[in-house]
Amino acid sequence: MQESRREAMKKLDCLLVKEQSVQYQISPHLLRNLNGKDKKCSTQLRWRHAICDWYYDFVDYFKFDREVVEVAVNYFDRYTSISADSLDAHEPTSSIYHTVAITSLFLAIKLHATSCVVDDPQELRNRALRKILYDSPQPKIILDMEMNILKALEWYMNPPTLHQFAFMFHEIHPARGIYTDLESYIHETTSYQVELAIFVPKLLAKFKPSIIAYAALKNVEEKIAADKPHIVPTDMKQSYEALTSHTGVTMDPIAVARCKALLKSVCPELPDLDFFHNTVTHSNGIDMQMDKNILDSPTIVVDFDAV
Repeated sequence: MQESRREAMKKLDCLLVKEQSVQYQISPHLLRNLNGKDKKCSTQLRWRHAICDWYYDFVDYFKFDREVVEVAVNYFDRYTSISADSLDAHEPTSSIYHTVAITSLFLAIKLHATSCVVDDPQELRNRALRKILYDSPQPKIILDMEMNILKALEWYMNPPTLHQFAFMFHEIHPARGIYTDLESYIHETTSYQVELAIFVPKLLAKFKPSIIAYAALKNVEEKIAADKPHIVPTDMKQSYEALTSHTGVTMDPIAVARCKALLKSVCPELPDLDFFHNTVTHSNGIDMQMDKNILDSPTIVVDFDAV
């Protein structure tokens, strides 16, 4: 277990270094573009929400890892914030944003799609790519937009994701290996929150992925402490200190507190402690909840206009 934690800490360090890269950060233009009070901003917010929802539906249908959705949204947000002026010059605007959305998913599946519940994930990926490309009236438009996105993002196509941080924090959590009945709950409920966070551009633009994932983890700890205070281990209460004791891992407590509050507005209630009672283990050793409640697209999210 100690060796596993050391390995996880090394991977976490690499993610934190990548997170500092300017190329992977969401441009502040995203918030300015979406926070306005005019009709165009409101429409764009609804487009983005619908796009996220469609991504989850598509990814779940093909049984890909849901991290693909976050990668696709990252491409979409980065490209639309960089290219906002040129995109808005197109008529109709909805058509060009639709093309960017489809192409972002196309790229995310091509580069990152994995599945641990099928025998031939490569064939599944090819089927999904064919469906995206040939369901389009003009496939060449998708291929042209693919090159536009790659150039605009300077080929930085491997962003550090919320899911990666959630898994690494779970791997080094002091309760892991000691309280096995909490392990699955901690990881799955942290992942549940970050999947909902993807719907809210304010969270993605204001906080780094590590802060969002860590804030989600702290909300899970609060839920466990509130529901079953007698089983909350001392080690869990020291999880922040356990992380910050490593020189490469520092979490701004003010940013974490603010992010926790925003996550609670997005996800007011966390699942009960016994919710993840039927889990399966993926071939890579990650426990993933396959319950229908989680596989359904998470459309029940707070109104994004209010967050």
